[in-house]
Amino acid sequence: MASALYHIGDFVETACYPAAPLPKLWYMIRMHPNYDLKAERQLHGRGISACVLKEQRVVKASWNRRVSRTVPLFPGSLFVPDFDADIARLKGAADGIGGFVKYCGEALKISLRTMAELRRFEARRNGIAEERKFRVGQTVRIVGGPFDMLEGRIDRLDSRYRLSLLMEILGAQSSVELDEDQVEAV
Repeated sequence: MASALYHIGDFVETACYPAAPLPKLWYMIRMHPNYDLKAERQLHGRGISACVLKEQRVVKASWNRRVSRTVPLFPGSLFVPDFDADIARLKGAADGIGGFVKYCGEALKISLRTMAELRRFEARRNGIAEERKFRVGQTVRIVGGPFDMLEGRIDRLDSRYRLSLLMEILGAQSSVELDEDQVEAV
């Protein structure tokens, strides 16, 4: 039986890698206190998809020293996609997993849209800049609330996605603080 010798760079055959599955929905898992970040590391180390929404927070340490720590946005919760939602496998792979968060007797299902909104919220909390909807000087209309359908000009934008709106009320310029989703472009 003759064996062929291969040299570096020889084409042997194409490698077929299975495509990573895309989740159809997510499940929320209950965690024991202070185990969420550790469980996420353990699950990732074993090739299981898991997500703990995190933020950077400055906390006081010993001797009045301040340090930046990564803390969960929702302590005691972990999100897993539907293809990895086997609770027995999850409990065997990581410490601190309690079980599914239940609603009306069955596991709480989280849609892809809701999960995308949660991830955008996490990105905003961590200061990752995304494209702003509005710019200073733009004219906008308020939607909802006591000033519904009134128009004004954007005076200032801040890092928390709030804006200061200059409006003419009773003949005088007044400043109103609003969230970006409370106004629409004119």
